[in-house]
Amino acid sequence: MKRKIQFIIGGAIIAAVLGGILYQGTQSTVFFQTPTEILADPAGFEGKVIRIGAMVEKGSTSWNPEAVELSFRVTEDSKTFIPVVFSGVKPDLYREGQGVVVEGRLDGQGIFRAHNLLVKHSEEYSVDDATAQKDKLYRSLSKE
Repeated sequence: MKRKIQFIIGGAIIAAVLGGILYQGTQSTVFFQTPTEILADPAGFEGKVIRIGAMVEKGSTSWNPEAVELSFRVTEDSKTFIPVVFSGVKPDLYREGQGVVVEGRLDGQGIFRAHNLLVKHSEEYSVDDATAQKDKLYRSLSKE
């Protein structure tokens, strides 16, 4: 009888732990919010750490090298925008008109203060120019 109770208690503990893990997994499956979702209820997102996935609006970028601060606007439909201020070094791959994911907090003035900026990069692979130059050099040397 004592052994049966131990199995029941052990099974209940394992079930509770697995249930907790599954619940946590379903809560963290949203990788980012869109500007439309955030602008539908800005007060609901204010002060919370969130991620926004969108495109950088063309012509909206401002870089301040003294303050190491990048300002731009993100959009998904070219109609609704969220201003973003990122404090940190501007990524080399950052360009207007491309996809980004910014992580930070929405302040009381509707400005998104980002502490992390992820830039979408091209999925195409191309041969480096150095390889082409090396081939050209080998061909020129073999002609002599």
